[in-house]
Amino acid sequence: MMKPLEKTPPPPQKLWVREKHRIELVRPEPAVDRLLESRRSPAIRPDLSHSLEPFAKIVRELPSLFERHWQELALNKDTIPLEPNWDRYFELAATGALHVMTARSDGVLVGYIFNIVGPHLHYRSTPHAQIEMFWLDPAYRGGTFALRWLKANEAEMKKLGAKRIIVAVKNHYLAGRVGNIFRRLGYLPIETVYSKVNLWA
Repeated sequence: MMKPLEKTPPPPQKLWVREKHRIELVRPEPAVDRLLESRRSPAIRPDLSHSLEPFAKIVRELPSLFERHWQELALNKDTIPLEPNWDRYFELAATGALHVMTARSDGVLVGYIFNIVGPHLHYRSTPHAQIEMFWLDPAYRGGTFALRWLKANEAEMKKLGAKRIIVAVKNHYLAGRVGNIFRRLGYLPIETVYSKVNLWA
């Protein structure tokens, strides 16, 4: 007697997988997509809010934003794929080192500032805040929100005891003009970072 044919399972969703943490690439609901699309016009300045939020609370909202962030700003996409180390982020959050300042529009996550706070390897007694990355949906750029958001982030880092904040900006994006925002806030350029992709690996 012949066995009944087994149904082919549906293809899995795109996933980023690490040993401990499996994070699904969650797409916003259609209503959210429509909300965001309706605000693409620079003439529409939606109300935005910011706050520090636990990484574990926002993690399922991050993959689609990470993808867009990478598409907009990353270099060498053909040789260096996007693959967040979720385990490491959870470890940093668990030890109290990771602090995420979010930006939301009507409750929808539209931006983030990832801060890693703790003693610097060269200055053990002086807590530093390293802005590991920051991104805001292009639909919400312009106006004064970015300045207020970064100032709020500074205030939170001060509460956490950080004596200095360090942030890197992409020189290839808009000819490095994002740096003007930080200069306006009193930041000074202190070093240049060089990069070379190892094409022989």
